[in-house]
Amino acid sequence: MTLAKNNKSENLKWFDILILAFIFCGEGIINSTKGYIALLNGEFNIGEATEFSASDNYSALLSQSVFLGIALLYLLLRNFNFKQWNVKWNIKAVLYGVLIFLGGALLMDLYMMVPNHFYDKLPFPMSISALYDNETISTIIYSLFNGVYEELFFLGICLSVSKRDLKWVLPFSLVVRFSFHTYQGMWSAIGIGFIFGFYMYILYCKSGSKNLLPFFLAHGIADILGLAILWRLGI
Repeated sequence: MTLAKNNKSENLKWFDILILAFIFCGEGIINSTKGYIALLNGEFNIGEATEFSASDNYSALLSQSVFLGIALLYLLLRNFNFKQWNVKWNIKAVLYGVLIFLGGALLMDLYMMVPNHFYDKLPFPMSISALYDNETISTIIYSLFNGVYEELFFLGICLSVSKRDLKWVLPFSLVVRFSFHTYQGMWSAIGIGFIFGFYMYILYCKSGSKNLLPFFLAHGIADILGLAILWRLGI
């Protein structure tokens, strides 16, 4: 008697993406929407909305760790082939991650140079640059973890679909990325969600090795330093 081969699933279905989006990003979307409404109501400003204490960082780290565990368990039950995710640590990957960050930061710098009269078209459209003058260990730890958490979903999971489904998964993923950054202001959320999100997608698709590590690292650096270079240099 021959046992049936237990084939691993290479491609996720549309309902898998929706369920995993809820697991990974549901809480973030709800909190970001609440934060954006609070901004509109004048309950606090952009600076206050983007200041996070060590307690905030560790709380977010814990909750995201739980969500990640639930997501991985779901994928395990779905017989997902985790081996298709390529995560390799080497000097080349680290350097590439830094270059991805620099390219993304310059791209966002250019985006933020759009003439001021465009800013007035959106509520709370002002630019946001995450400058941490008093950096803490908690911020570094959480930022690096968050880089893995978010890009694992957007690149590792959302792109694990058939080519036929990619035509709707890509725009969906960009909308999701946008939706949990609205607390930073609408203009910044559009830049991070659609421009930076599409930039990461293009670079990942063009990369031969499909190594996720540079993208994890680039995102983590952006969370630590802020997605801007020219602004930091005073240009």
